[in-house]
Amino acid sequence: MRIDVHAHYWPAAYIDLLVELGREDLKFAGRQRDDLDERVALLDETGVDLQILSAIGLNTEVEGAEASARAAACINDIYHQAKQKHPGRLQAFGSVPLPHVDAAIAETERCLGELGFTGIALPCSFSGKPIDHPDFEPFWANLARHDAVVYVHPAGTDSSPHPGLADWGLHTAFGSPTQIAVAPVRIMYSGVSTRHPSLRFVFAMCAGNLPFLWPRLERNLRRGLEQSAVKAVGSGYFTWMNDLPLEPGDPMAGLRRFWYDVAIQDVPLALAAAKETYGADRLLLGSDEIFASLPEAIAYVQDSPYLTAEEKTAVLDRNAAQMLGLTDTTPTT
Repeated sequence: MRIDVHAHYWPAAYIDLLVELGREDLKFAGRQRDDLDERVALLDETGVDLQILSAIGLNTEVEGAEASARAAACINDIYHQAKQKHPGRLQAFGSVPLPHVDAAIAETERCLGELGFTGIALPCSFSGKPIDHPDFEPFWANLARHDAVVYVHPAGTDSSPHPGLADWGLHTAFGSPTQIAVAPVRIMYSGVSTRHPSLRFVFAMCAGNLPFLWPRLERNLRRGLEQSAVKAVGSGYFTWMNDLPLEPGDPMAGLRRFWYDVAIQDVPLALAAAKETYGADRLLLGSDEIFASLPEAIAYVQDSPYLTAEEKTAVLDRNAAQMLGLTDTTPTT
C-alpha cells in the first residue's frame, strides 16, 4: 500500500482566515489551487493509494487561544470535507491550537474522534516553547490515550532563531533542516517518548541535518556519559546526562524507534545517510507536495543506488502502512 505521508494543502479560505486573524505576512501570499480532483488524478497516475494532508508550514499559531482554535477548526473541517469527497484516497494529520493546551486537547479529541484523522501534525515549537516543553505534558498524555501518530514538520519563520537566517529565505534553507533535526532529539532527551511509548512519531525530511550530525551527537553523548560516570569533569558540565532516558550501551536507540519521511529529493546522498542512521525500515514515502513533485519523490527512491530492491519496496509500499496499521483492504476513511 503506497502512502504519501508528507503533503501540504492550504486552500484560499484557510489563508484568508489566517490573514483575518492577524497573519499580515500572508496577505499577499499566492493562493494554491483548491481543486483536489487533480491531486487525486496524480495519485492514480503514480500508483499512490493514499495521501495524508497537513497544514504545518502555514500552521494555526495566531494571537490568542480563541483565534488559534478557530484557525485549527477551519483547516480541519476543510480536510474532513476533502477526505469525505475522496474516501480512501485522502486523509489528514489534524492541526491543533498549541500552545493553548486545553484548546489543543479539545481539538485533538475532535480530530481523532469525530473527524477520523490519521494523526496530529505539529511544528517543532510554539510561541518560543520547544515541542517538549513541560507545559505540554497534559497534551502528550491525552495523545497517548489514542496511541496517536504525531507528524512533526518545521514551522516556517519560527525555524530561524539565529539572526543570520532572517534574510533571503535562509530560514527555509538552513533553519528548517536544523529545527527538524533538533526536534526528535528533544523528544527523546526530555523523556516524552519514554513516558508515552504508544505514540508513533514521524519526522519530516529525514529530520534534516540529523543523519549527518549523528556521529557527532553519538560521540558527544558517549563521551559525556563516561565522564559524568567517573566525575571527571569538576564543573559537573556533563552531569545532566545522568538524567537522560537513554538505553545502556546504545544511547541513540530511542531515535531509531521513530519514523522519518524521505522528502529530501534534492540530496541523493541523504537517503544513504538516513538508511545508515535510522534503518530502511524507518523510512516513509513523502513528497512535500505542493513544494515538490510526487513523481520525483517516487523516482528518488526507485532510482537510488543506495537502497536494495527490497528496501525500495519497503520505503514506497510497506513501511507507512505497517506504521499506521493498514493493509490494502483496510478502510482509510
